Amino acid sequence: MPKAASNPAASSPKIVAIDADGKATRIKAERLEIDLGDGRKLLLAFPERAWGDLEIEAETDSEAAVPMLSLQPGACNLMTLRVDVHHDLLPVEPIDLPQGENPPLLTLAVQKALEGVDKVSAPKKHQIRRWAQAALQRDAEVAVRLVGEAEGRKLNHEFRGKDYATNVLTFAYGEGEELPGTADLPLAGDLVLCVPVVVREAAEQGKTLDAHFAHLVVHGMLHLQGYDHENEVDAQVMEKLETEILRGLGYADPYA
Repeated sequence: MPKAASNPAASSPKIVAIDADGKATRIKAERLEIDLGDGRKLLLAFPERAWGDLEIEAETDSEAAVPMLSLQPGACNLMTLRVDVHHDLLPVEPIDLPQGENPPLLTLAVQKALEGVDKVSAPKKHQIRRWAQAALQRDAEVAVRLVGEAEGRKLNHEFRGKDYATNVLTFAYGEGEELPGTADLPLAGDLVLCVPVVVREAAEQGKTLDAHFAHLVVHGMLHLQGYDHENEVDAQVMEKLETEILRGLGYADPYA
């Protein structure tokens, strides 16, 4: 085994915080949260490996405020954005990589209608994006709404006639419609995740909360794309695909 692989810290992000006096403090972290006050936060999620994307996300506790990232020039209307990427890789012979198609484009919005412990238990936007993208087979515009028990029960009763809160609901816009010229348009729909139900189920089934949330996002995304489990054959197809997607995300078979 290479020496670098035997040392977990070798591939972990190294963060240095520098105060107003120039004093540097080294931090070991996978995610960095900067509290800007007034309920505003800036979140930075670092990739697990050298190759990956750095995700920067704005977050606010206020329903009225819109999370926003902005760059402002210091003076003279001049702005410079510098990104240095370092990969600890050994040199290799150049190879011709196959030219694959671009991955499907996901336009994602996340809404949190939560309070208290439910809000603490909810997954972050970057996690939801990773899970949803893994299940995506075509371009899609998706809104994921994280709700409490009362709203989850109301929506399930209103749209399915069931008087209880369920773990995930999927709403596809224009479902069943085949309008001329719409074949290449992005898929559009909503996923509603009832956080307290997901938390309860994860505990009852002996699963980690992340694994169960990941499964339900993948499950909902497949529903959005036309998969179903109304009969045994369709259920087997959908469950097999879910298992393969979750394995690729690093999670165990949810049906085992």
